[in-house]
Amino acid sequence: MKIPARFLALIALAATWLPAAHASPPPGLCKALRSFVESVQPDEKREFTFRTSWGENFKDAPAPALAATRCEYGGYEPAKKVCDNLMKYGSTEFAGANVKNSIICLSRKTRFAPLMRLDNGAFSFSYGSDHKGALIDITLQADEKVGGMAFRLMADGY
Repeated sequence: MKIPARFLALIALAATWLPAAHASPPPGLCKALRSFVESVQPDEKREFTFRTSWGENFKDAPAPALAATRCEYGGYEPAKKVCDNLMKYGSTEFAGANVKNSIICLSRKTRFAPLMRLDNGAFSFSYGSDHKGALIDITLQADEKVGGMAFRLMADGY
């Protein structure tokens, strides 16, 4: 059986659009996330929120757009570095990929099944040692106020 060249080219093109089955986090994300979490002092809470909108702009932005991103970091420089990385390399269409990558960075033995899609959820785990570290709370949910999806990571130092 002969397979037409156009069909093979179409399959190859489609494969480039699918999320990689064993994709690793974007360059520098793990370093920025770990530095952020490690900078949080005992009895201190820090967070950032990475917002994405696919197919339209945010509700509070008047200009039309196919996609939009923004990141809020509360003026905290280590969180800004995470935001800078997410703004450059983060996924807009697949907001759950950003959450999966962040969990993989902070929980080094955690892996997700190939092509598993994460659409919303809440995750809590610890980072560091029994004596110094942070409790991590991650949420991914639709943001009814501004539209799109909101990925929020909060580190509560101990």
